[in-house]
Amino acid sequence: MGELAAVANAIVWALTGVVTKGVGKNVRPTHIVAAQVWIGLAFLLTVGFVVGEIDALINVEFRSAMFLAGGALINTAGSLVFWLALSRGTVSTVYPTTQSIFISISVLAGWLFLDDTPQVGVIGGAALIIGGVILLNLKPAVPADDSSDDEHEQAATGIRNASPKKYRGDFVGIGLGIATSFLWAGGFLSTVIGLEDTPPVAAATIRNLVPAILFVSVAIFFPAHRVTRVFKGNGRRLTLGAFMFAFSALTFVIALDNAPPSVVVVLVNTSPMWAVVFATIVLRERLGRYAIAGALLSMAGIFVTLAFR
Repeated sequence: MGELAAVANAIVWALTGVVTKGVGKNVRPTHIVAAQVWIGLAFLLTVGFVVGEIDALINVEFRSAMFLAGGALINTAGSLVFWLALSRGTVSTVYPTTQSIFISISVLAGWLFLDDTPQVGVIGGAALIIGGVILLNLKPAVPADDSSDDEHEQAATGIRNASPKKYRGDFVGIGLGIATSFLWAGGFLSTVIGLEDTPPVAAATIRNLVPAILFVSVAIFFPAHRVTRVFKGNGRRLTLGAFMFAFSALTFVIALDNAPPSVVVVLVNTSPMWAVVFATIVLRERLGRYAIAGALLSMAGIFVTLAFR
């Protein structure tokens, strides 16, 4: 069940990105995240009431609550650094750097601190998925006069432009991507520890509660970032994306509660492959040879992880 929940998490998270891609240009990342955590929190509280876990949420052990809240806070910080990395660097360097290092650090941390010795299937699957992520985000050299938007387009589609080429380093994006990886790995480890004595729905609710409180402060002190300013015309996509976000948060803790952390971290990081699939089907984006090869490698990584544990 844990492995299926991890794959479901990757699929839903990828679909969330496809849904929110259609919002208006006036919608900022802070608007999207705020809508996700607030609506998601309401959804998880409703689920907790239906399944009878509200008492478990109220009576959760202090130690577990602190680890879950700390993990949520670290993850939120990592997400902010990740957005900064994307704004300062390129998609083709930030994504593969962040996810490949995140997988490696998380598997290593699980082995060192959680006594979760990775099996051959996990190591082999991680290597294949890391390779798939790199290929999915691989960007051919671009013309010197191309804009940054063109760079993102080529990174997403894997299509080569035949114009004169330009090469440049992306050390800022890589550095911030590495920082993001360490933050997310720390949040992952903290969440695993907090889940030891906490039911999944209660754990997912606590993980949503912390960023929800943070974004209340953001809305109070920074009026331009209030969701109400952009909800008109974008409400359907923001709401649907928020429900998907909440479902992905729930499947994440269910996966951790029922499968080894090393397996979960490998499987949830197949989301770029699913994003490519949905972008092709829903958004009609074209697939280049790098994207196809990356998707195939990621699929092979899922098979190896599940078949050779």
